[in-house]
Amino acid sequence: MLLKGLKNLHYFEKDEKENDKEKLKKHGFMDSTIRKEKENEEIKKKIPVAKDLVKLSHVETKKQEVGEHVQDLSKVLKDRLLEHDKFEKLSNEELTILESIMDKRMFLRRIAIIANQSRIPLGIEPFRKDDLLKILNGLIKKGYVIKERIAENDVYYLTERGKYRVQ
Repeated sequence: MLLKGLKNLHYFEKDEKENDKEKLKKHGFMDSTIRKEKENEEIKKKIPVAKDLVKLSHVETKKQEVGEHVQDLSKVLKDRLLEHDKFEKLSNEELTILESIMDKRMFLRRIAIIANQSRIPLGIEPFRKDDLLKILNGLIKKGYVIKERIAENDVYYLTERGKYRVQ
């Protein structure tokens, strides 16, 4: 029932529009509105669109050629990097200590605290002072760690090689 009412309303609206158009034609207004609409359409057609304003052209790209000097230089640098990159195999203890030093200068006590934080929860026996010193001396000999004496305490920090290894 509701649909029939809506359909009737729709037809009624069509009839009203047609009646309005007929009334406008009788009074001469319809011709002028049609002319205005056509003029507006012509004006819209004359306004350039962005795609009409832009002219695209094909651009050719060339690969940059690498000179012999640059190739030789890259080979030398690559060889040096490979030499620098050849690390000795480190034990798990040595790696743990290297990672616990990080980028800071650290006292032996602080290194022991950080290194033992991961060992104790896993049930692994914590590092003793003697063991820790032995491992640090081994890392110093391998070139991963530097030791400095400040006042009465020793301070340890990573060398460039040690920082590179930790990364």
